[in-house]
Amino acid sequence: MRLGKFGIATMASIAMIARLVTAASAEPLPVQQGPGNSVVLKRILERGAINIGHREASVPFSYISDEQKVEGYSIDLCMKVVDAVRQRLNKPDLKVTFTPINVTNRIPLVANGTIDLECGTTSNFLTRQEQVEFSPIFYVTGTQLLVKAASATREIEDLKGRRVAALQGSSNEAAVRKLNDEKALGVQLVYVKDLPEGALLVENDRVDAFVADGVQIKVYAATKAKKPAGSLAVVGRLLTYDPYSAMMQRGDQDFALLVRGAFADAFRSGEAEKTYARWFDPLGLKIEGELLAAFRVQALPR
Repeated sequence: MRLGKFGIATMASIAMIARLVTAASAEPLPVQQGPGNSVVLKRILERGAINIGHREASVPFSYISDEQKVEGYSIDLCMKVVDAVRQRLNKPDLKVTFTPINVTNRIPLVANGTIDLECGTTSNFLTRQEQVEFSPIFYVTGTQLLVKAASATREIEDLKGRRVAALQGSSNEAAVRKLNDEKALGVQLVYVKDLPEGALLVENDRVDAFVADGVQIKVYAATKAKKPAGSLAVVGRLLTYDPYSAMMQRGDQDFALLVRGAFADAFRSGEAEKTYARWFDPLGLKIEGELLAAFRVQALPR
């Protein structure tokens, strides 16, 4: 085959492009430094600290320990994000400040920028994504009932006309309200500020049940109940699907990508499974296949 001068030039160009593509694919892309266009990262840099929102009594996810330390499974995973922020901003000494939150103020405090990252037990719903951004899913649970072990209650339908405690503004409350309307149960809702208060009302016979995320009330019944062990029971089918994620301010895709990357790294490396084992294995709650599948599906490669 004969090649003119243009053919030779074309072949040389193709060879050069191939070498450039090979070289580019052989080396990792440089890690972006500085806040870039991220409003949240700029705010963190100016403040000199990243502000983490946490729950006060959601053991073992996010709570204040007896030593007055903020800790838990959600907190440990969010610290992976803190490490990524420190690296991105080249600020290894970046401080971490903590702000306590509850079910009524957590979304507003994230939406208005008071909190940079919320690390608790918040369910990732499409309706909530209209107000805030979410991290990848790091836990899967659903609404169940906490009752006296001696109670005949086994499902929500057994509570017709009874008093049921719930956290106002939670997905659990919404589930009870929906079933109340659909089945005309006549359940009387009693609002509580946190899980310990709801469980205490059950223990003292002030309400017939406390409706909350199954994993949280299982942990409470096993470790924190004031009465003898086994006096409380978690019963009923899952009334909702509640995938937990961390919240951040909506509209900042640069920061959201950094958060997603930090979680994906934890899922891919196995660190998320180790973190789970640290907090849940001592409670007798082994990791379930559904959560393992979530980790693997969200372990996106770099």
